[in-house]
Amino acid sequence: MSEPKVLLILSHPNYSSSFANKTIISSLKLLLPSIEIDHIDSLYPSEKIDIKKEQEKLIKNDIIIFQYPMIWHNRPHLLSKWFEDVYEYGFAYGNNSYKLKDKKIIVSITLGNTSDFFKDEISLDNLLSPFKASAKYTKQKFCGYVVTDNINNDINKDMNLKNEKIKELEIHAKKIFDIINNIS
Repeated sequence: MSEPKVLLILSHPNYSSSFANKTIISSLKLLLPSIEIDHIDSLYPSEKIDIKKEQEKLIKNDIIIFQYPMIWHNRPHLLSKWFEDVYEYGFAYGNNSYKLKDKKIIVSITLGNTSDFFKDEISLDNLLSPFKASAKYTKQKFCGYVVTDNINNDINKDMNLKNEKIKELEIHAKKIFDIINNIS
């Protein structure tokens, strides 16, 4: 079986100063040298998304990873806009136009909070339900999510903590890699 084509949609409004997302991306590039990275914040700083170009990228790939820092318990604004624009009627759904049918979705997020914050009615499963619902509605397969928590500004002040987080983030990338291997 041939290697699946993987597209990572990165949404990070301040990627240049990101520690966690940069570590995940660089680790994933080592594990999946053929991965296509689509950093929408740098591609579309004016938020005018090239819908057809993005749709073409989605069509040519088998697995789509959404990588972002959770901001106020949600995905970044531009990622939401990207969904609204790119997953349009007649492409992603409706009129028997399910062009993303059978594509596989993985969500990869970093959190400032600790994971124990997300309990009961504020679970990560609930917060990620828009991805699950969108996948179901467009006949894609939601294959899971990977989370690294407790990413905060204090990391740069403590080298031991930073080294611990680097290991966690490398494991994060390996978990994504393992999901890809299990679904392809």
